[in-house]
Amino acid sequence: MMNYKVRHMKNYKFNEAHDEFGKKVLKAIPRVFPYVKHRLYVAENKSIIPRNMYKTNGVIDDAIVELYTQFEGKLTDEIEIKLKLFMLADQQMNLLLKKEDFHKTTLSTSQILKNELKLLEEKFEIDAGNDLIMYDELDDISYRQDDFKKTIFLYEDAERNILEHLEIPLSLDKLTKKKREVFNQMYYWLPTETSNVLDLFIFGKLSYKEIAFIKEIDIYEIKNSIQEVSIMLRKNIL
Repeated sequence: MMNYKVRHMKNYKFNEAHDEFGKKVLKAIPRVFPYVKHRLYVAENKSIIPRNMYKTNGVIDDAIVELYTQFEGKLTDEIEIKLKLFMLADQQMNLLLKKEDFHKTTLSTSQILKNELKLLEEKFEIDAGNDLIMYDELDDISYRQDDFKKTIFLYEDAERNILEHLEIPLSLDKLTKKKREVFNQMYYWLPTETSNVLDLFIFGKLSYKEIAFIKEIDIYEIKNSIQEVSIMLRKNIL
């Protein structure tokens, strides 16, 4: 009888902890969903993945399975669980986009961001033919508009969120057709890691500190990358 009671109490405590962990995971999902959905949308628009082949729920479900496998019984803090789910969803996206092998066999995320930031600081831009041009060569935002291929546009909520989170003092209704084209071209031209960090900030609504935790790099690099993107956009659409 005593052994039965002990086993019963252990099972009760396990089930209680399991339920609590599950509640915290469920609470984190609505935060992760917009981020994954946006990354899939962009990957489809850039023809990295076929349209409608991958679903947001599928990516998140895979991340949740990994979360339970790796961290159930180890994590109890709600914020830590949320950030781990973001981290695992980020990893799932990288696997899906077949980028993780490149990152692992060449440079660390930290080094990639530094290299990308260096390009931004040198004020290079890529035109439709994948040639590099200096910002100083841009007399105005209409530079070589006729040479650009058809612009891929984000959905309006995405454009609005980017403007607001980067504190660019320009409302969406004030964005002229030409400025909107330049804005979208620049967003789609962002290097992979820089774009990933920006999306965590804007669509994941994470702080610099939280993104640094997920990407496992210094917070200064995160802040610097986001600010450089803001400066670049301001220079060309204001």
